[in-house]
Amino acid sequence: MNIKKVAIIMRSKNEQPYVREALENLLSQTYSAYNLYNVDSGSTDGTLEVVQVFSESVKKISSDSYVPGTVLNDMISNCDEEIVVFLNADAIPQDIDWLRKLLEPILENRADATFSRQLARDDAHFIVKYDYSRTYKQYDHSEDDHKRFSAVACAFKREVWEKVQFYADGYAEDLVWAIQCHREGFRFKYVHDAVVEHSHNYGIKSLFRKKFRHGIVYYRLQMLKPSVFRQLYLCARELARDLIKSFKKLNLKTIPYNILYRVTIHLALYRGVKIAARRKEAKL
Repeated sequence: MNIKKVAIIMRSKNEQPYVREALENLLSQTYSAYNLYNVDSGSTDGTLEVVQVFSESVKKISSDSYVPGTVLNDMISNCDEEIVVFLNADAIPQDIDWLRKLLEPILENRADATFSRQLARDDAHFIVKYDYSRTYKQYDHSEDDHKRFSAVACAFKREVWEKVQFYADGYAEDLVWAIQCHREGFRFKYVHDAVVEHSHNYGIKSLFRKKFRHGIVYYRLQMLKPSVFRQLYLCARELARDLIKSFKKLNLKTIPYNILYRVTIHLALYRGVKIAARRKEAKL
């Protein structure tokens, strides 16, 4: 495997208690040919102080000025390495070969972009662990890997970004970027053996807000159209699947929250798609 210098870009905002372990595990990687660039968007819990111990290149921005795609594009434009790696400050590499495994398909020219398996934390809600186990399964066919792409822990050739920069008009920037890159013919690969620990137990309001934003983006990408019946069908199908899983694992006490969690996702997606469609109609 060829060795190339890579840029690791790490975003942070209030990532305690995970940031120190993430940086310590990054420091212990067997693939050490990298430069670390950090951007912190207003941490107040001691995260910034930890980051400054490990990195000589720390950019500080206000939380109000944080737009994911804009920040990523700016960070990439200010480094010159041929390969770029993203690692969120709360994503913890699970072994010393994480970076080598993530980079290998790119260095061997079997992929233009790769992304890690994400392992839910021990304290993750039952439904969160279930969704992660489904999303990050190992598949024999990788034609749809771009649909699972996540910028939490990933790598890509600079030339890909030079052709398609990150979406800077909202959120779900990684999904938009992956879809656009795939349309340009770039190859994505999910690396099941490159594992990071990362998950969030979103509150219901935060979950709704996140999925609402995704709904807007899905409409813009022509991935979803507003349809009450389709969304109800998908929600009912997933609720049935969740219920079966809960019974199999004897986690019956989680069922009320599982239902609320799943309904919130589908309601938020529908609302986002619907609002985006109305906005487009208003402009016509």
